[in-house]
Amino acid sequence: MPQPDAVHVTPEEIVSFILEEMEAGLCPTYYSNLVPSVYHVYLDNEDLERLRPLEQRMREEAVHALNDKLSALNRSVEPKLKLPLGAAKKRVKRYEALGEWSIEFHENTDDDAHDNPLVIHSTFPYTTEEDRAGMLTERVTKRRADGQSVTTLTQRTGNIETQRASGLVYANLTYEDDTGSHTFQMAKDILKIGRGSADHWVDLKLKTKQDVSREHLQIRRDPATGKFFIKDLSTLGTTVDGKRVPPSIQRVNGDEVDADAETPLPAKARIGLAGVLFVDFKALKQR
Repeated sequence: MPQPDAVHVTPEEIVSFILEEMEAGLCPTYYSNLVPSVYHVYLDNEDLERLRPLEQRMREEAVHALNDKLSALNRSVEPKLKLPLGAAKKRVKRYEALGEWSIEFHENTDDDAHDNPLVIHSTFPYTTEEDRAGMLTERVTKRRADGQSVTTLTQRTGNIETQRASGLVYANLTYEDDTGSHTFQMAKDILKIGRGSADHWVDLKLKTKQDVSREHLQIRRDPATGKFFIKDLSTLGTTVDGKRVPPSIQRVNGDEVDADAETPLPAKARIGLAGVLFVDFKALKQR
């Protein structure tokens, strides 16, 4: 028997949730109040398919609502009266988003997707050299079936670069998972690989056994030298040409901390993920 419409996620609820995430994810700097501009919306497969025809409309309305909210926040901090001559000006911190708004929709493949019908993953884009060093904070907020919301924060240190290359392909990754044989083109300087989930965003999402971690490994290309490096983020390990890669995730006071332990990756290598899936990596010469 189909469930009543009242339990389904609605476009209005999605946009409202994104607005809540924008304010909740605020990051004050000295001169500005920065808000997240990248939002990944995860829905149960039934809701995703039902709302698929409205995807572009939801994206447009979300961007419109975010712009309206940003304008309202900035109006709230504008001086109401002109200051007398000679009076010291108060520093006004305006609200702003880094880059363009980005809203994408995905299927929630987690085991608890039915209990969490709406999940929002929000973060900041990292597209400049200045942003590469520092702390990346990602928020994941789940709206449970009972209407309650639960938020978790993921923080990892190290070099961060998520800007896509302008038509360049740096390497090919060939592999076979449960859906068949594939070739993935690496067209950015940092690449996350794993099974992925609403809580763990990856660039290359593998359909395979749970031995492979949701966020299993990272491949980074150094733009200055063109050399590649690999980082093991998994539970059951990563190998390169049969040799174990030192794990980068360590436990400190009960928390998982990324030690940013990278290992040089040869231009041609066979990468093993938990011994159950293998990826053939081949760097491409740049002209």
